[in-house]
Amino acid sequence: MNNPRPWPYGQRPVNPPSPPVTAAGSAKMPPPRRGQQPRPNLQPPNPRWSETGPKGPSQWVNSSPGATMPPPAPKAEARSIYPAPKQPRSRQPASKPSEPRDPTPQKPTRQRRSASRAQTEVASLRSQLDTPATDLRPSLWIRLASNWTLWALVALALFGGVATASAVSLFRIPNLPNCRAIFWPLASASTRLQCADAYADQGSVESLLAAISLVERLPQDHPLRSDIDERVERWAEQILTIADRTFHEGDLQEAIAIARRIPGHTAAAALVVDRIATWEDIWQKASTIFANAETYLQEGKFREAFGEAIQLRNVGNDYWQTTKYEELLNLITAARRDINLLGQARRLAERGSVTAILEALELIGQIQDTSPLHGEAQTLMKEISRKLLDLAENALARADSASALDILGKIPPKAGLAGEVADFKTLAEAYELTWDNSTMGYETAILRLQSISRDRPLYSRAQALIGEWQQQVEGLALLDWSRRVAEPGTVADLRAAIIEARRIGRDNPRWQDAQQQIDRWQREISRIEDGPYLSQAKALAGAGDRAALSAAIETAQVIPRGSSLYSEAQDLIADWRWEIQRLDHAPILAQARQLAAAGNFSQAIAVASQIPQGQALHSDAQSLVRTWRGEVSGGDQLQRAYQSAQGGTIAALVQAINIAREVPEGSSRWSEAQGVINQWSWDILRSAESEANRDLPQAIQIARQVPARTEAYASAQLKIQEWTALSNP
Repeated sequence: MNNPRPWPYGQRPVNPPSPPVTAAGSAKMPPPRRGQQPRPNLQPPNPRWSETGPKGPSQWVNSSPGATMPPPAPKAEARSIYPAPKQPRSRQPASKPSEPRDPTPQKPTRQRRSASRAQTEVASLRSQLDTPATDLRPSLWIRLASNWTLWALVALALFGGVATASAVSLFRIPNLPNCRAIFWPLASASTRLQCADAYADQGSVESLLAAISLVERLPQDHPLRSDIDERVERWAEQILTIADRTFHEGDLQEAIAIARRIPGHTAAAALVVDRIATWEDIWQKASTIFANAETYLQEGKFREAFGEAIQLRNVGNDYWQTTKYEELLNLITAARRDINLLGQARRLAERGSVTAILEALELIGQIQDTSPLHGEAQTLMKEISRKLLDLAENALARADSASALDILGKIPPKAGLAGEVADFKTLAEAYELTWDNSTMGYETAILRLQSISRDRPLYSRAQALIGEWQQQVEGLALLDWSRRVAEPGTVADLRAAIIEARRIGRDNPRWQDAQQQIDRWQREISRIEDGPYLSQAKALAGAGDRAALSAAIETAQVIPRGSSLYSEAQDLIADWRWEIQRLDHAPILAQARQLAAAGNFSQAIAVASQIPQGQALHSDAQSLVRTWRGEVSGGDQLQRAYQSAQGGTIAALVQAINIAREVPEGSSRWSEAQGVINQWSWDILRSAESEANRDLPQAIQIARQVPARTEAYASAQLKIQEWTALSNP
C-alpha cells in the first residue's frame, strides 16, 4: 500500500496532530487518499471495560461510560497509526535493531459536543500519547481474514489444482519398477508383465527376447497365461519382422540368425524354416545373376550384362533391387570404359618400346579396384611390366647398366613386381662383373647370383644364368688352353689347338668364339700347306692362253676340300674355265655376225645357236639371235603387207596396215613399215573424199575405216564431223 510521507524525509512535527474523535468516543481515521486502501479502524467498537480492570490502573478509558481500553503490552514500541517516513538502509549488522519511533497521530476533526466531555477525551488522548502504546493496526491474519477477494482466488486455485491433479493421475502412466534391481524369483506376475512391456517397447531383438524370457517363467496355469501368450506371439512376430527387414537391408546371415532365435513354441517359429528357405533362394538367385553379369563384363558382353542387371529388379529383395542394381549399372559403365583402356594398352605394349609400354601402364592404372576388369588389368599390368624387365636385361646384355636401372625404376609399384625388381638389381650387379669377359669375373658373378634364395621370384632366372656362366667359365678355360697350344705356330701345334678347341660343345656360350678361332687356325694351316699350290696356279694362268689356263686349273685342283683355301681355289678354277670357253666360242660368234652383216640372217642364227647353254658367250649369242629373228620376221611381215595392199580396195588397205604393224620395233624394216602404214591411211581418206561428192553416208563409212595411230586418222575424224553436219542440216 502506497503511504505518502506526511512530512519531509527525516523530519516530523514537534506536536503531531491527534486523530479526531467521533461522537461515540473512538478516534476517527482520516479518509484514504486516491488509489489507497482504506485503513481499518484499529480500536474495537465500544469496548466496555471497568476502570479497575484486570490489567490495573494503567488501562485506557474509553469515552463511553464505564468503558476502558486495554493497556499496551510491556516493552512494546509505540507505533503511529500513520506510516513513518522511510529511512535509508543502515549498513550496521542486522542483529542490531533500530530504535523505535513515537507514533504521530493526526489531529482529529472537531465535532460538536459538550465542553466537559471534550476536555475528558483530550486528557485521555494525551495520557495515551505519553504512555507507549501497542500497534493499533490489525494483525496480518485479521487483514487476510477480512480480504474476501484473496479468499476467492485461493479457493479457485485449490479447486483448479485438485482438478489438474485428478486429470494427471488419470492419464499418467504409472511408474515402472526398477526392472534391473528386481529379484525375479520373488517378483509378481504384474511386475514381470510391466518389465516385459518395457523391454519390448525398446524394439530390438535382444529386448524382445528378454521380454519373452521374462514372462515365459510364469507357469502355464497362471491366470494371465492367455494375455502372456498373446504378447509372446506379438513379440515373436516383431522379431520375425526385424529379421525380414534385416534381410531386405542386405544382411542375409544376420537375418537368418535373428529368425532362428524366435522361440520354437510360437506361431512365428513355424514360418522361420520356409522364410529362411525363401530368403536363401532369393539371395542365391540374385548372387547368380550378379555373378553372370560380372562374367559377361569380363568377356566384353555388355548387352548380356545389362540384361542380367534388369533381372535384379524383380528378385524380391530391396537390397539387390536397389543397391546392388545401381552397383551393377556402375560396373557396366566402368567396364565399357575399362575394356577400351585395356585394348589401347595392349596395342601400345605390342610396339615393344619403353615409351609405349609406359603409356600402356599409365592407361591400365586408370582402372579402379572395383572394376570387374580389375583382375585382368592387374594381370596385363604384370605382363607388360615383365616386358620392361626383359628390356632392362637386354640393356644389361649390351653392358648398359644405366639404361637397365632407368627402365627398372619405371616399373609401377602396383604391378606387384617388387620382389622381381629387387632380384633384378642383384642380377645387374652380377652382369657388371662379367663384362670384363674373364674367368674371375664370371666366377664372382656366380657367387653374387647364389645369394638369391629359392623363395625369391627370380630364383629360376638366377639359376639359369649360373648354369650359363659356368659353361662360360668352362669354355673360356678350354679356349685359353687351346690358344696356348697354338702359340708355336707350326702345323702340328695348330692342329692340336683345333682339337682342344673342338671340345667346347655347341651348347656352350663360347662355342661361337671357339669356331671362329678354329677357322683362323685352319686358314693358317691351309696357308702353310696349300698356299704354294694356289700361288703356282695363279702364276700359270697369267699367260692367258688355253694351255696355260688348263695347267693352272690342274694345279689348283690339288688343294683338298677341307682346306681353308679350297673355296678360293674353286672360284679361280671356275674363272679360268670360263675364260677357256670364251676363247673357244669367240670365233663362232664372230662368224655369225659376219653372216648377219651380209643379210643372211637365217644362216647367222644357225651359227650363233651352236654355243651351248651355260657356257661363255651363250647370252651374247642369244641376244643376237633374237635381233636377227626380228629382222627376218619384219621383212616377211612387210612383204605380206605389200601383197595385201596390191588389191587396191579399202578393205585390202586396212588389212595391209594391220600386217605392217606386226613388224618388230627393233627390226631394220620397222621405219619402212611405218611409212607405208601412213601412206595407206591417206589413200583410204582420199577415197572417202572422192565418194563424198556422190554419197556422204558412204564417204563417212569409208573415213571411219582409217586406223587409229596413223597420220590420216585426225583428218578423217574432222571430215566425219563435217560430213555428218552436212547430211543432217
